[in-house]
Amino acid sequence: MNLADANARNLTAALSGYGELERRSGVVLITAPVAYSVFNIALLDAAVPDVPGELKRRIRVARQHYESAGTPWSFWICESDLPRRELRRLFESFEEEGLQSIAESPGMDTRQLVEPRRRLPNLAFRQVEDEQTRRHFSRLVCASFHIPPAMADAVYSLDHFWAGPLKAWVGYEAGRPVTTTAAVDSSGVLGVYSVATMPDCRRKGYGEAAVRHAVARLLEQGARGPVVLQSSPGAYSLYRSMGFRSRTRFYIFATTETAP
Repeated sequence: MNLADANARNLTAALSGYGELERRSGVVLITAPVAYSVFNIALLDAAVPDVPGELKRRIRVARQHYESAGTPWSFWICESDLPRRELRRLFESFEEEGLQSIAESPGMDTRQLVEPRRRLPNLAFRQVEDEQTRRHFSRLVCASFHIPPAMADAVYSLDHFWAGPLKAWVGYEAGRPVTTTAAVDSSGVLGVYSVATMPDCRRKGYGEAAVRHAVARLLEQGARGPVVLQSSPGAYSLYRSMGFRSRTRFYIFATTETAP
């Protein structure tokens, strides 16, 4: 199994709940119900062949789609889907189409989580499947990823978002929601997403406990294969300690105009 490719395809499945999805000319286009760039997402539908200008052509397909919809947007891309020619010009290609780099993340995987190196907090976990847990999930994601609450609520409150393959759990301490993790079983791997912890609860093992809980629940439900994720800079050392290793790199480019 090509784990870098499986990581990228799993990401597409995880993001599919943000809005209507269509595939067009080598690009996956997800159009959300809100005008916020990181919810309106373009991804590669397949690796880019070593043909001059092919990546730019696909970026333009996405740009024309979102400009016609009148919404800011972003393009999420895995370096393993690009030939060397396109990878060398990656930032230039997106800048020429009006998008700026906003994030870079190592694509990581592990065949099996290693045992915890510390005692983890004893949290009560609830799967996100009702109005209250959706609201708590939304607030935790906002606190960690700086998403405007109104935008997050507009997406995470919808049945459409939770009808897809993504499942999530919120961890509670003394009744207070403190951490969350989502996971997706797709493309032969188990993908981990939306690892979020309240700022005053970080570096205490809450996020690790949430990741381990989500992975365990999906394995119990029949998921198989390696575990993959895209790490934030701050969580990289944590994931290394859990057995993850870098295999590729993901980039997010976005238009500069985002909704308040």
